[in-house]
Amino acid sequence: MIERPKRYLGIRREEKRVITAREWGMLALVAVVLSVLTARLWYLQILHGAELSARAELVRTRLLRTPPPRGLIVDRNQRVLATNRAQIVVSVIPDMLRRNPERIPLVAQRLGIAPDELRQLIENPRINPFTPLVVQRGAAFDQAVDLLESQYNLPEVEVSLLAMRRYPHGKLFAHLLGYVGQISQEELKAYSARAQEDAADWLQMRLYDGQDFVGKNGVERTYEAYLHGKPGGEQVEVTPLGRRVRTLQEFEPTAGDRVVLSVDLRLQQKAYELLQGHTGALVALDPRTGEVLAMVSQPSFDPNLFVPRIPEAVWRPLMNDPRAPLNNRAIQSAYAPGSIFKPIVALEGLKRGLITTRTGVSCTGGYRAGTRTFRCWKRHGSVDFYESIAFSCDVFYYQLAQRLGPDALAQLSRAFGLGQRTGIDLPHERSGLVPDPQWKRERFNQPWFGGETLNYGIGQGYLTITPLQGAVLTMGLANRGVMYRPHLVKAIRSEDGARVQTIEPEVIHRYEASPQHWDAVIEGMVRVVERGTAGAARVPGVRVAGKTGSAEFRKGGKTHAWFIAFAPAENPRVAICVLAEEAGGGGAIAAPIAGQWLRYFFELGY
Repeated sequence: MIERPKRYLGIRREEKRVITAREWGMLALVAVVLSVLTARLWYLQILHGAELSARAELVRTRLLRTPPPRGLIVDRNQRVLATNRAQIVVSVIPDMLRRNPERIPLVAQRLGIAPDELRQLIENPRINPFTPLVVQRGAAFDQAVDLLESQYNLPEVEVSLLAMRRYPHGKLFAHLLGYVGQISQEELKAYSARAQEDAADWLQMRLYDGQDFVGKNGVERTYEAYLHGKPGGEQVEVTPLGRRVRTLQEFEPTAGDRVVLSVDLRLQQKAYELLQGHTGALVALDPRTGEVLAMVSQPSFDPNLFVPRIPEAVWRPLMNDPRAPLNNRAIQSAYAPGSIFKPIVALEGLKRGLITTRTGVSCTGGYRAGTRTFRCWKRHGSVDFYESIAFSCDVFYYQLAQRLGPDALAQLSRAFGLGQRTGIDLPHERSGLVPDPQWKRERFNQPWFGGETLNYGIGQGYLTITPLQGAVLTMGLANRGVMYRPHLVKAIRSEDGARVQTIEPEVIHRYEASPQHWDAVIEGMVRVVERGTAGAARVPGVRVAGKTGSAEFRKGGKTHAWFIAFAPAENPRVAICVLAEEAGGGGAIAAPIAGQWLRYFFELGY
């Protein structure tokens, strides 16, 4: 029997097809091409999307940022102390030179700088490559005209006007105003973090730019946020070669606020003149408010040297000068106060009942404690309380310090603000040093000796203060125990004259004593000027209360000359402290300086 093959209705069996090697190769090639395209798309749109978008936009438009003019700084009578001066500046577009590095030598030659210097400037990672980078300030007019005429062949170069800082009084206010310099990377991060919300939205750039100038010291630094202002600029359409076609929109920058100082230019000038030839400082305060009326440190420097940047040939001599002209001695140098410390020691002795105004000593030119004799600067004979201040008898204060002890002297010093920063609105203030037995154990691993207490009582030994602290101590004596925070800025006003901020008096220290004790110490200080060691500080028609000091600095060298005073004694309107380093006696050197300044002060009608 023959078997017929089976049939499946509607179903046809097909054989499985095998993909050839050639087809696999084609699939792999397609996959590679798609992967490359995907990677390139990610590279262009994700990784470098913002940069490439900016470059594409740069071909058509360019944002030209205009830095804001810094606010003016004026004295209490609106005399200008820091202003701005327009200068011709030459800038380059870093991005255009980065994409065409072969043009760097040509551009550098036209600008008169080394190619390596230009290359280093444009490759700085902290700059915005699409923003014009200033490479020359104060360019000559002829050079500017030449560059403008060559604009077609130098699309990377721009010429414009820029306001630069100027200090018309040079050295006179150097330590108070400070100076400006190009913003550092750390400063840019710090300022940008707090100022991002203040930027102009249309510019989409920060309040600060990598090429901005900011305060580096003094009032310029402390009040940078007020002085800086807000940037402006313009959005322009350009050709692919960078030539400007038209301006799309433009916004004017907003100048910084006007900072009004409490200092009087005339009083500052007088102090500066009187300190000529000396190394030291003069600080004068209004004891009713803590306002600084004058503050001079000698020697000084010209802050204009730092704008736009100080040349190396000028910077090194300033840094290596043994007189340290960059140092503000009023707040950054600390010295033994010597006898200007005695009035508050006398006050503490009265307050504790250890002495009275009838207490006297016999000064034979020294005081023997243990096996050592502590000398007085003069043999005074019989000395009472008032004469101990008027003639600065060391023996009186050796004995009083011995009875008070070092801990009481340290507590007294701190009550008058010594050993701590005053908080004045200037950077880099030094705190000085108030020693006590615990400090010495921690510092030297030694006990406190009795002789150190005696030296403590006359303002010698480890105790150090700044001239500003000396002025605050004087303020405390003038105000019978009330001390205000010293401050340089009186008010801040906007460009239209509106008041932005007013600095109010702030009490930082108080010392309590009975009225009769204050009367006794102030009377002793009046006698210093009228019949004691500071006759050169007399002011006709005005009762001046003062105290001289001659602080030993090093064996065999001259003493530091100190003088503190306030006047009028019955209703003080000024407190002054003068220091002259290694100049000799306070009565011979510092008191005459203070006397001449005080006479001028009252001649001006204060």
